Amino acid sequence: MAVLRVIDASSHQGSMDQAAMDFDALIVKATEGTSYVNPYCDGEFQKALALGKKLGVYHFARNVSGNSAQAEADFFIQNTRQYIGKAIPVLDWEDTDPSDVAWALGWLQRVEKAYGCKPLIYMSESVVNRYDWSEAAAGGYGLWCAKYTDYIPDYNWDMAGAGPAPAVKWWSVTALWQWTSVGRLDGHEGNLDCSVFYGDRGAWDKYVGGIDTMQAVDTVQEAPPAFGRVPLESTLKLAEAVMRGVYGNGDERRTALGSRYSEVQDMIDHIASASVDTLVNETLAGKYGNGETRKTVLGARYAAVQEQINNQ
Repeated sequence: MAVLRVIDASSHQGSMDQAAMDFDALIVKATEGTSYVNPYCDGEFQKALALGKKLGVYHFARNVSGNSAQAEADFFIQNTRQYIGKAIPVLDWEDTDPSDVAWALGWLQRVEKAYGCKPLIYMSESVVNRYDWSEAAAGGYGLWCAKYTDYIPDYNWDMAGAGPAPAVKWWSVTALWQWTSVGRLDGHEGNLDCSVFYGDRGAWDKYVGGIDTMQAVDTVQEAPPAFGRVPLESTLKLAEAVMRGVYGNGDERRTALGSRYSEVQDMIDHIASASVDTLVNETLAGKYGNGETRKTVLGARYAAVQEQINNQ
């Protein structure tokens, strides 16, 4: 399945040398609350547009401040009218109290009317699962979900350490997964938020063009809706996710893992059949990680393997 490599930027990134960077799409911060406009927004937007990158613009909600959803939506619309038809609008939902789902929904609905397309909403996996977002999901507002395994820098789109993808309620698919806030790309000094978009350039254009976001996803999904992508993580991380039940069983697992199925299933089958001595040697060599990862991947074999290691 096709994916696009997406960076997002605010004033913290300043003026970027985008021509020296390898990415497919940029989502740039435009506004915050009812008074802040990112001074770098248009400059970065125009550079990305000239380079043929796909684009989005986002608003950082300040719902806790007492602003109404209508006021903040109108402020965003007023300052981004020139991007309508060129970019996906996004609500960045991470103020100190994310419980006001009705506020977020009001913003999404008002911006939809102005843009003629359904905005995305950005939030963490924990926020998605903590509150009832059923109305937003049913309304076709796509999800951009943040989930980080660690804060160790990842270089040039290497997702070997990204960990399992978000597992969320309400949405059957995730439009984007922001997997690190410490991404590093050649051509740029400093950290970047890096995401993957589960679709190709045509799918991105459908989000911009006013097609229901779920329809846009449906045109590119090749895996079951619960996963929505060809996994990019390491074999160990995928095996861990399988042992946790993320990828189901039988044909469901085979379809979800796609071209990665054989290597992952081989590791799981090997763990089930290998001798304890073999597993001990492989564990000491680092094959099965540490802590909860090791315990999960080894499953029923963990106690015997760990006991032998502890007695050495």
